Amino acid sequence: MSLGTLPNGRVLLAAMMLTPDMLQSLPKVPVPVPALRKLLGVLVAALPFDEAFYTAAYPDLAKARDAGVIADLRTHFIEHGYFEGRLGTKPEVDANFYTKMYPDVARAIGNGEVKSALDHYIQAGAAEGRFASAADMQATRHWEQLLGR
Repeated sequence: MSLGTLPNGRVLLAAMMLTPDMLQSLPKVPVPVPALRKLLGVLVAALPFDEAFYTAAYPDLAKARDAGVIADLRTHFIEHGYFEGRLGTKPEVDANFYTKMYPDVARAIGNGEVKSALDHYIQAGAAEGRFASAADMQATRHWEQLLGR
């Protein structure tokens, strides 16, 4: 079985010393970090990935791949890049929302320090936890509620 395939739900829960009832009744459960990393890896692997975008947005990774330090950029994204705040594909950034939400970015664009809202979001905003759009903000808030933040 590959790491991208989940085992039967009961098997997975048993391996983590959980039961279906615990998932329904408890607000939090302990999950071993190796299991959590694998589960997150399965989720991240399902995200869209565009290698051309990834190399253009992150030339350090393209250089590392060309030098043989990184064997596969998709694998890098799944195992490291996502957790570093890197994006696997070009995001949909609402420039009006972004510059109104983040006046510092609007000023930087106006001063020529940053090319666009999209460029800022790719290079810094995503990793800083900024929102690309109102929909992105709503989705993030929903996940924060689910995670008890």
